[in-house]
Amino acid sequence: MNFHYQGRDIHYEEYGQGQPLVLLNGVMMSTASWKPFVQAFSAHFRVLLIDLMDQGKSAAFPPGYVMEDQARMVLALLDHLGLNKVFVLGTSYGGALALQLAILEPQRVERLLLAATRAYTDPLFRDMCEGWIHATASPQAFYTATIPLFYGATWQQQQATWMAQRRELLESTAFSNPDFLARMKRLIASIMDFDLRDRLGLIRCPTLVLAPEEDLVMMPWEQERIAAGIQGAELLRLPGTGHVLFLERPALFVSLVMGWFAHRDSPQVL
Repeated sequence: MNFHYQGRDIHYEEYGQGQPLVLLNGVMMSTASWKPFVQAFSAHFRVLLIDLMDQGKSAAFPPGYVMEDQARMVLALLDHLGLNKVFVLGTSYGGALALQLAILEPQRVERLLLAATRAYTDPLFRDMCEGWIHATASPQAFYTATIPLFYGATWQQQQATWMAQRRELLESTAFSNPDFLARMKRLIASIMDFDLRDRLGLIRCPTLVLAPEEDLVMMPWEQERIAAGIQGAELLRLPGTGHVLFLERPALFVSLVMGWFAHRDSPQVL
């Protein structure tokens, strides 16, 4: 399905019934990235998948948009669908977007799960982003600048053959596609001046922050910053896990998501 926004199409998909659960993508993800999880999540929730501006089946957008623009697009889509209160799960870029969403309209987000994300583009991450933009000059450079950082050292040591196959696939398909790389440059640029550090206290909903200890992109200390800034937030550290934790540990990821969103009532302590 498509939603018309600022004269361009935004692709979205819906599955299941019940309380709406919005899944927000990482920068290289799309609605297709969530397909392995749709069956489990849609058995309990009305799952909303969105290709963000410049992602997947959504239209290309002019350069210059920032995270707040992405958030206002998502809010416009929620209005279009008549969704007043939603659960939100965001990973990486999508987690930063989830934070922006919950700050713009805190009454809209009933419960929040943030996986390997950030509230602030510090100098280290900004340099990393600049490196990714420059690396779009070649498929090989873009792969080596990005993917080895996304997977944890434990995973890469255990899955060397899979990683080699992944490299061959990406370099010959998406990373050789000029349209994909142009979109990546605009998406990466949209988070380079991102800073919500002083506004995290505006978020009032129950929040769970997942902190993979082998995350070399968003960094464990950034998850600690987010959890400390949101009143009552829970922080869960995940040893032996990298940035793309939902790919490395899918069974654990599903368990955490279902536990956080489906079992909301605290047990009585006797």
